[in-house]
Amino acid sequence: MVWDLPTRLFHWSFVISIVGAFLTGREGNLFWHEIFGLAALGLFVFRIIWGVIGHETARFKTFIVGPHQIWAYLTSLAHRRNRPAPGHNPLGALSVLALLGLMGTLGVTGLWTGDDILYEGPLTFLAPDWAGFAGRWHVLLQQLILPLVGLHLAALVAHRVFLKERLVQRMLTGGSDEAAHKPTRTRLGLVLLVVCVGAAVSLAALTPNY
Repeated sequence: MVWDLPTRLFHWSFVISIVGAFLTGREGNLFWHEIFGLAALGLFVFRIIWGVIGHETARFKTFIVGPHQIWAYLTSLAHRRNRPAPGHNPLGALSVLALLGLMGTLGVTGLWTGDDILYEGPLTFLAPDWAGFAGRWHVLLQQLILPLVGLHLAALVAHRVFLKERLVQRMLTGGSDEAAHKPTRTRLGLVLLVVCVGAAVSLAALTPNY
């Protein structure tokens, strides 16, 4: 088993949250945009914690590498000598970190976003002077979602077509041909996932009516 159940649930919930927040933001549906955004923020917090205490392949220390290892991986790809990684390969790790960083920043700026007319974030009242600044960055960073998601999808297609790796299927079933340790702490991971998402979404109760 490469991907444990908490990691797989996180992944697909994160996909739904990103798509939901993006589409509702474009439509101007502020209520659901906030709900999806807070859910994504809760999932971000979970993934940070799970990246430290979770299953082996989910831990950051197992897939975050330096420039030398990334270059070595690119060289092996160019010469078709690469071996399938049991979890994230070096390029996949960069994609994961980029998406986590982007969505985490969007979630935090969303908490303090406000325009004094249509919307105030759940925590805007704590630092109202920062509302405009947070709002500008929130809007600006949204422009990076499509490029990053597009690169992620392109990488999945490339792995399937050229490297014959079924990454999507692996994230659905958790299985792989590669040897991996049996998942542990599954129950803890599921409880942590629910608590993080529930706590984040509950912040919507602090949002003024609009």
